[in-house]
This record gives sequence, structure tokens and C-alpha cells, in this order.
Amino acid sequence: MTNEDLAKQIQTLTETMDVKFEQINTQLSAIRKDHKNLTDTVKDMELRFEKRFETLEAGQLTIRADITGLRHDIFIEEGSREEVDDTISKEQKQNYESLDKRLRLVEAKFPDLAQKTATIA
Repeated sequence: MTNEDLAKQIQTLTETMDVKFEQINTQLSAIRKDHKNLTDTVKDMELRFEKRFETLEAGQLTIRADITGLRHDIFIEEGSREEVDDTISKEQKQNYESLDKRLRLVEAKFPDLAQKTATIA
């Protein structure tokens, strides 16, 4: 082998290596591009999920506020009904006591009515 043959072989190997390095650089460029696309896709998904989660939380806060308002309204309504029930009960008790007094007065004035109602019952 002569020096020229060795130089040709080295030149051929160098050219082959340059082609291989170009292929590797092309593949690395494609990998970097894919990696950037994937990273951007993941970031986009994260931001969309965060936005939806914030919307969901805002919706939940609105629902919670509505429920709290309803609970307050029910509490007020319950108190009002208790007050009305107590008032009606007191009114009925006073009316029955008044009727009982008047009935006793009528029975005292007309004792034969008291005896008739006692025999009917």
C-alpha cells in the first residue's frame, strides 16, 4: 500500500464519517423538534386543565354560596314557622279557656243543660 492508497482510504472514511454525522445531526434535529412539540403539548394540556379546574372551583364556590344562602333562608323560615306555631297555639289555648269559662257560666245558669250533655256523652 502506498501513501496515495492510504490517503484515499482515509479520505473515503472521512467522507463516510461526515455522511454519518450529517445523518446523526438530522436525527438529533428531528428529536429536538419532536421533544419541543411534546413539551409544548404537555404545557398546553396543563394550562387547559388548570383553566378548567379554576372554572370548576369557581362553579363550586358559586354552588356553595347558593347552598349557604338556601340554608340561611331555611333557618329563617323555620324560625318564622316556630313563631307562628307558638302564636297560634297560644291563641287557641286562650280561645278554649275563654269558651270553657263561658260554657261553665252557661251551665251554672242552666244546670239542666249540664245534665243533658253528661247523659249524652
